[in-house]
Amino acid sequence: MANSVKQDIENFKKCVETYGGKTFHNLLSAFLIWLFAVLVFIPLAHSLNRQVEIFCTLIFFAAFTLLTLRAIPGLKKIIDAFSFFPARKYGLKKGLSHENSVLLFRHLFYIVLIVIFYLLYFPFLANFHPSISGIVLILALIWIFFLILRLLPVFSAKIFEWLGSEK
Repeated sequence: MANSVKQDIENFKKCVETYGGKTFHNLLSAFLIWLFAVLVFIPLAHSLNRQVEIFCTLIFFAAFTLLTLRAIPGLKKIIDAFSFFPARKYGLKKGLSHENSVLLFRHLFYIVLIVIFYLLYFPFLANFHPSISGIVLILALIWIFFLILRLLPVFSAKIFEWLGSEK
């Protein structure tokens, strides 16, 4: 177990060294673009007319999406490596195996990331048309539902154990 812990810590360090800088740079750039777009340029374009607002939204949407797509592979690898830490701390307390607790926390971090990205995209999508943000919300909820379904085998033994002890 101690050898596995050292290996997981080394894996996390290697992931952060390899992907951390570029991922952080892309996410910070995307967030700055989002701030300027949502707080400055889109409201300014809204005061001019609807066509300018749509065009401005489209430009910032494309820039934000490009930087986000460049950051996602590194962010996924960092989350995969980082999920070891909460899994090690909380997994054994709840009686889950190490693999199941890593899978649980990895998927929980993915769900949080989906919600954060939806909230960041919402101002852009709502400027195009309110129904577009609704469609994307439905797709995000379906994606979250499938991530939760992947966690069902992790909890199935615990659920059956809990149901069996109710007698």
